[in-house]
Amino acid sequence: MRDFISSLSAKYNFDRSYLERIFAKVRPQRKALNLIRPSKTDKSQTITWDHYRKLFVNKDNIDKGKRFISTYMLSLEKAHKKYGVPPEVIAAIIGIETKYGKNQGKFPVFDTLATLAFERSDRENFFREELEAFILLCLEQGLSINKIKGSYAGALGIPQFMPSSWRTFAVDFDQSGKTNLLTSPKDAIGSVANYLKKHGWDKNIPTHSVAKPEPGSNAKQFFTYELQAEYRYNDLQKGGFKDPLNKIPAYLDVSLVDLKLRNNKIIYWLATENFFAITKYNRSYKYAAAVLELSEALKGKSAP
Repeated sequence: MRDFISSLSAKYNFDRSYLERIFAKVRPQRKALNLIRPSKTDKSQTITWDHYRKLFVNKDNIDKGKRFISTYMLSLEKAHKKYGVPPEVIAAIIGIETKYGKNQGKFPVFDTLATLAFERSDRENFFREELEAFILLCLEQGLSINKIKGSYAGALGIPQFMPSSWRTFAVDFDQSGKTNLLTSPKDAIGSVANYLKKHGWDKNIPTHSVAKPEPGSNAKQFFTYELQAEYRYNDLQKGGFKDPLNKIPAYLDVSLVDLKLRNNKIIYWLATENFFAITKYNRSYKYAAAVLELSEALKGKSAP
């Protein structure tokens, strides 16, 4: 920690006594440390898609999401026009992340990031970068560094951005003069849309479709390990994975995503770059699928 303080002081010409003062008050967040390093028997790693889906695509989230869309439709339409991301997709992400801003987390962000940066979190370098970004963010935004709370990983605000993402992708969508992701749903809406756009969202393509496998087809040859659409859909058709809903053009790049159910059956999706743009928000196929199914429910359509 002393080395970190020296580095920040030299890099940004900070008052060293200020840094020493704030770090002297750090309270280790052991619970966050345990959560960031889940045990090998952690069931959340093997949760099935049908169980995961119910956690987020439910009546409460749908009802509150429709109210959120109704309340902020002007901002959502503005974001759609500027970044190409549909209102219901933006709303679904905010709904899954924080119940539309109501549950932003209970962990003190500064203490949490300091704990994860200097204890054995297995990702110390990442969290030191985020800790640096958080200190800069608080100085830039005039935020009280010891009062902000967020997730056990240090994500904060209505859209649960990490500090570096806030500094890089947040936009002043309500034109208040600053980016305020803590209490401005409008800034959160614009920032989520900007984040997806910067991570590959294309307004001219679909997000996914259900794939119907033919007997004897080999799914593994069309999986991706890079979170991106790697194969021409025309090749997947030849390999036995067709889109019965006819949502995917033959020329479009897709990868196959497998969503495992409790009965050991598997649902396959043809996932486009828009699907994988959502996985840049959270590196989980189930997360992206839940966002898209909740977004369909918010449009009033039944999910496939």
